[in-house]
Amino acid sequence: MSSSATPPGLYPFESDETLSLAIIPLSVRYKLDVCEVKLHLQQWQKLPLADRQALVAAAFTSQADIDACSKLLHGLVDRHFGEAATAHPMSGDEPWLDASRWPQVVIDQCERESLALPPVERWSMLDEAQRHALFVLGRSKHSQREFVAALSMFCS
Repeated sequence: MSSSATPPGLYPFESDETLSLAIIPLSVRYKLDVCEVKLHLQQWQKLPLADRQALVAAAFTSQADIDACSKLLHGLVDRHFGEAATAHPMSGDEPWLDASRWPQVVIDQCERESLALPPVERWSMLDEAQRHALFVLGRSKHSQREFVAALSMFCS
């Protein structure tokens, strides 16, 4: 993990590989999920760095922002890969959307890491992007350090 200042749009607990945009940052993964676009790692890595930076920096607080980000994503895939973006529709019951209970993957990751699960009130106080980040990290088998750091950052 990086010891220098974290660039805007990225979390300080993300790996150096993520901070360099070699892999898809959590903030972009959230944008992809909300925009219902599937972007493979190989596609991400083939995008010019300026386009990856633009996706990280894209505002994402209003429906107009989400619509603009979706248009940007579709345009980048079309321009760089000559094909339509792969749709990845949300079902509407994604566990990170439910602020009333911890997702099972987060509970399981806390158990694997011997961490006390914070009260559900902490989960309900998180914004949707933070809940998404913990959910993604909770289901990951290779980012335990990031999960522990994210849980500490968001729920302390």
